[in-house]
Amino acid sequence: MYKKLLVLLLCGVMMIAMLASCVNPDEGEDSSEGISEEESHWVSPDLAYSDAYKGKELVILSNKDTDIGPEENSSDPLEDAVYRRNDMIESYYGIEINGLHVEDYITLGQDVKTDVTAGTGEYHIVYQHMVDSATNLALGNNLYKLNDLEHVNFDQPWWDQDCKKGFVIGDSMMMVCGDLLPSTMMITAAVIFNKNLFDERSWDYPYDDAREGTWTLDDMLELTKDQTKDLNGDGKVAYQDDFYGLVGWSLDCDYNFFFGAGCTMFTFDDEHLPVYEANADRLQTIYDKIYELIVTQQSFHVTVQEYLANPGMPGEPANVFKAGRALMFAGYLSGAIGLRDMENDFGILPQPKYDEKQEEYLSFVNGAAPVACVPKSLSDEQLEITGYMMEVLSSSSYYMVTETLYEKVAKSKTARDPESAEMVDIIIRHKVFDFGYTHFHHKAL
Repeated sequence: MYKKLLVLLLCGVMMIAMLASCVNPDEGEDSSEGISEEESHWVSPDLAYSDAYKGKELVILSNKDTDIGPEENSSDPLEDAVYRRNDMIESYYGIEINGLHVEDYITLGQDVKTDVTAGTGEYHIVYQHMVDSATNLALGNNLYKLNDLEHVNFDQPWWDQDCKKGFVIGDSMMMVCGDLLPSTMMITAAVIFNKNLFDERSWDYPYDDAREGTWTLDDMLELTKDQTKDLNGDGKVAYQDDFYGLVGWSLDCDYNFFFGAGCTMFTFDDEHLPVYEANADRLQTIYDKIYELIVTQQSFHVTVQEYLANPGMPGEPANVFKAGRALMFAGYLSGAIGLRDMENDFGILPQPKYDEKQEEYLSFVNGAAPVACVPKSLSDEQLEITGYMMEVLSSSSYYMVTETLYEKVAKSKTARDPESAEMVDIIIRHKVFDFGYTHFHHKAL
């Protein structure tokens, strides 16, 4: 089936390519004794306490150290929040969380395959690169169906609901995202604008439009129109010296605008099997708008070819924006962190809608983001621990980690006004995972 779907998807892929603290309960005592009312809300209220995990070990294999947390308190607020979450879980349930960090996600994927082949069951949960490894692991029959796990309720707000569209085939969901993966939140699409340059032009910030659901591609086209300038008068526009209406790089902004406008190549039938159903007219209209935004209006748009020639090129759009030579920057929340010492003030916006009729903003998640998987090699006892602890990890992150990400990372560190903080909330809770991108990205095949 996947080969047939791949053939049908090629036209869409080619179109995009053109744009290139708690006390452990004592034995025999009520688990809630010694737990304050505030602390009792740090984990899912629907998850009954169990002391069955005392003395057990939970092994998490991850290619992002942020998601497994440090071994001691950290000066970084997000890392420290994950540390405190882990400490709370270990103290309350008596379980040891053993986080193993493997920087190279290809090596990590091979480790999982080796584990599954040998049937050793070394890892309970794996946080892995979405399109380059996790999808391959799923298609290679190396992963357990997450919807068969006990204790996990994927309808809860600490799980990304759009995963049911992007990651489910039939009755099988092999990958999932949620609050247990703060690094995934930071690799979520956002538009950043230079407030000083808006002030110079006597323009209103687009917050009201975004708040009212009327922030669209047409608005962004109008704002960036005729903004690119040859500042040094040498007859050409170059990123080293000149000014741009928009900057970004192709593996970020192209996808961000495409999926942010609601584009998709697939729908699902009554059995949740994917059906190729591309709306050619709508795709063409959106393609034309994005082409105008990036190509016609001469944005600084780093291509894959430029990246292959110079691996440092994807960082140049942020440098141009930071230097005050770009009105807008199409990137991710993680990219905004690098702007903390930018001289000009900046604001954050969600991806623009296709038009005002689009129901909600859609925040594309880059394929390099990690997803949570469970290897197929686990025993029934290990699977029971895994399901329970996945719900604990994600729900406790919802209460203990995500607010820290909002306030101390995504807001205080990057956004310099309360309106941007509100926009970050919109971005984080409207993540989109597209089935076609996830399963037919060239790295997933």
